Amino acid sequence: MKLNPINGSHWQTHAEHESKRDFPKLTKYTNPTLWAMLTAHGAKKPPRTSPVWNDWAANNPQPEAKALAKVDIVAPMMGAMKAIATGARPVNSEGIY
Repeated sequence: MKLNPINGSHWQTHAEHESKRDFPKLTKYTNPTLWAMLTAHGAKKPPRTSPVWNDWAANNPQPEAKALAKVDIVAPMMGAMKAIATGARPVNSEGIY
């Protein structure tokens, strides 16, 4: 797609575009107190399509995220990398016959 100099939307920033939209959006900047209440630790879980989902999830980690944070993958990965690096040897076909 080529830029059209007559079309003003091709030459505006994302913030300018969002400010021209006709419906108000719930953002951190419109009502910070409400945003803090909706995303605080222990707040009710919003639907995944909600604009507050990411901030809520950051303040309210799920059990799966807590368990994943405790997993140590360094030792098993180091063993696997060593096996890959030292275990693969070229096949000597001269001794087969």
